[in-house]
Amino acid sequence: MKAFDSAFTLGLLALALSTLVGRELFFKLAADQSARRGSSAAGSVARPAFWLGIVTGAAALVTWVLVLQRAPLAIAYPLFASTYAGVPVASALVFGERLSRSQVWGTGFVALGVVCVMIAGM
Repeated sequence: MKAFDSAFTLGLLALALSTLVGRELFFKLAADQSARRGSSAAGSVARPAFWLGIVTGAAALVTWVLVLQRAPLAIAYPLFASTYAGVPVASALVFGERLSRSQVWGTGFVALGVVCVMIAGM
């Protein structure tokens, strides 16, 4: 049996992963805004970006449950490791953060591992 029997399931997985990455970006934005204004970490809660992170995280949970209804956990869960590659890349693109050579290599290895799991699940 194929782990991902439809493009819909793959789309749900992509949505779940992108919302997880988005959640982290919103939380980072809220933290940066608080730091620039001299607020404590608790001050991040007052930022709209923080609440967008909460909503985005809730969307990730809902889509994850939908993925689990359609795919085996043994295949779907390792694919979530792609967030370990997606968050650093997104932070470099959105916030201009620099990635060290080791981070680039590590991100590449994570991505390669995710591809291997995807191939096994096809």
